[in-house]
Amino acid sequence: MNKYWFYKVGLVVVFLCFALLGEAKVKLPTLVSDGMVLQRGEPVNIWGTADPDETVNITFQKKKYKTVADAQGNWKVTLPALKVGGPYTMLINDIELKDILVGDVWVCSGQSNMELPVSRVTDRFRNEISADNDYPMVRYIKTPLLYNFHAPQADIPGISWKAMTPENVMFFSALVYFFAKDYFQKTKVPVGIINSSVGGSPVEAWISEEGLKPFPYYLNE
Repeated sequence: MNKYWFYKVGLVVVFLCFALLGEAKVKLPTLVSDGMVLQRGEPVNIWGTADPDETVNITFQKKKYKTVADAQGNWKVTLPALKVGGPYTMLINDIELKDILVGDVWVCSGQSNMELPVSRVTDRFRNEISADNDYPMVRYIKTPLLYNFHAPQADIPGISWKAMTPENVMFFSALVYFFAKDYFQKTKVPVGIINSSVGGSPVEAWISEEGLKPFPYYLNE
């Protein structure tokens, strides 16, 4: 082996490093993932992060959209109002999202009455739950019990969209289960539920720091 061979190997390693840096991966938040439901009839935001100035290409329903990440690496694309349908796929650079529905998305929030799972009410509603709980066009995602007192969080880890199937239904909120099933039966429109509830939480915990400033006692608590 001679010095020229080592020189060539060194150049190859350098070029590979630059190539890898130039192909930084787009990252998506938890909500933008397989099985998600997009709101019908309204402009819909798709967002994420990448390297600053990186180009992001989105293909959805045979249409293409393009944007560039800002100086902080954040990007957002607004899709036009969509019609009810699915399942669809969405391509974001090299990421393929599958099983996407377009329907009505609801945010459900509150305390234990919203958090209480189907598994806790089976004694009272056993016949209905065991006989009628397979609705793959109903999707559910539950935010975990995580918090940060210093700043809003950009993402929520460790969760995913779940279809209302016999394998998943016991973990659904019971209130959400009966609501979503009834809504879908009447409308035949796909349903997406984002459940952000915490049992036993006081209403002050859901108000911003700025909103609580006129009430020092609750702010300090």
